Amino acid sequence: MLDAEETKRFKAKQLRYKKTIVRNLNLEYITQELWDIQEECENIRWYTDSEDGTDSLINALDGDEDEAYEFKMAFGDLCAECDRMLEDLREEWVPECFDILFVAAGAGEHEGGIYGWDEYEGDYLGISCTDNFAEDEAKKKLKRMTKDDLIAAARQCFKIYHAYIGLRNRYDSLKAAIDILHDQNTGYLQTVKEIERLYEEVSEDEWTRKEWSKQSMEWKRYTDTLPQEAWVV
Repeated sequence: MLDAEETKRFKAKQLRYKKTIVRNLNLEYITQELWDIQEECENIRWYTDSEDGTDSLINALDGDEDEAYEFKMAFGDLCAECDRMLEDLREEWVPECFDILFVAAGAGEHEGGIYGWDEYEGDYLGISCTDNFAEDEAKKKLKRMTKDDLIAAARQCFKIYHAYIGLRNRYDSLKAAIDILHDQNTGYLQTVKEIERLYEEVSEDEWTRKEWSKQSMEWKRYTDTLPQEAWVV
């Protein structure tokens, strides 16, 4: 027999389809994605503006300084356009039906599924077997609008969608270069941290500083394999 809490949980789950979103295509998700893209652009721009970052970028792009400059400019432009779109989302008209429009259009099939609001959990959670009910409920809400209002809202929703997808695609096209930089930086940082760890161990006390100690031999074995450039200050 279900207790009161289990009953509340069960009923909330059954009603998720009443208030739905497409998991990866809703206003909150788009806003968060724009923030994340902007932050990543800022991080890359900050890094590539440094001397080491500029050298790493040029090396990652096979020594092509012009391409490196274009890469930096592309991130600067993308960052500015994400900021502009975030501002537009705050200041321009965003139809109230934005989220349910894409549920009704069946976008959940391609954008991570449909999520429904669970009042018990206080969050959006997945809908496992009732996607059709969710879409039907969204369609009912849209049908309550006048035809003119629905057409105007749909046009605005798709303008927002296309603006977001355009920025998302531009970011994805630059992602390979980001990964190269991140991988290269990660390698440098791992090397530095390993040197610091070994140095601390070998310097711990008089015994570890002996040439025949395990710490000293490990330090020598590791540092002997590093290229000369690693020691340039």
